[in-house]
Amino acid sequence: MLRQRAETSKQLRGIKSNIKSLLLYHGIEIPKEYDNPNWSIAFLKWIEQIKWTHVTGKICIDSKLRMRAVIHKEYLQLANELRSYCRKHHKKDYYLLKSIPGVGGYLASAILAEIGDLRRFNNETQFASYIGIVPTMRNSGGTEKIQGVTPRCRGLLRSYIIESSWVALRMDPEMQAYYRKHTGRNPKSIIVKIARKLLNRMLAVIKTEKPYHTNYSLNNGKETKKPAMISQQKK
Repeated sequence: MLRQRAETSKQLRGIKSNIKSLLLYHGIEIPKEYDNPNWSIAFLKWIEQIKWTHVTGKICIDSKLRMRAVIHKEYLQLANELRSYCRKHHKKDYYLLKSIPGVGGYLASAILAEIGDLRRFNNETQFASYIGIVPTMRNSGGTEKIQGVTPRCRGLLRSYIIESSWVALRMDPEMQAYYRKHTGRNPKSIIVKIARKLLNRMLAVIKTEKPYHTNYSLNNGKETKKPAMISQQKK
């Protein structure tokens, strides 16, 4: 189901691209408020209300909009069915993963669908290596250099986790503090480090079988958030 949904996502992006291409071919400029990846109901209504010089243009755009509607419905249905399956058959691990800020129902389902039982990993390094969020090393002349993340990865999962890391950055004060601490560096490299922290939390909640939560402690008279759970030490 996960891979079928990913394929449906590609088809949805394709039909959106076709619609935009048709508008561009006819010299129709999309308003700035609508020109983004998330198509709103208002944008779809705007497309439907376009006045076409030739009736064939209207027929073509209506056909493409119907195709988009069908694919989009299937796109949502597959995600719902995947979440429903995981809630029924992997309920405990599903809700443990969902307790982590930035991990929604779909990512939790994707992790369980693609990996299965996370308990099979002995430590965080094994888990991160399996996903592909580890640095690639180049050894030359007796010196080692880090050159980005490894190309060997579970591509679908890695992209989902990177996207979720941006969400976690907005939701979690600890992640925000870490990001601000590294302000001025390459944002892409920082978000990869945040993704690694997110993976550590995932493995920790599964290993300890306790949901992730934050407690409050006083620091210099100010109330600050502090992670209540520490991931399992490497074996």
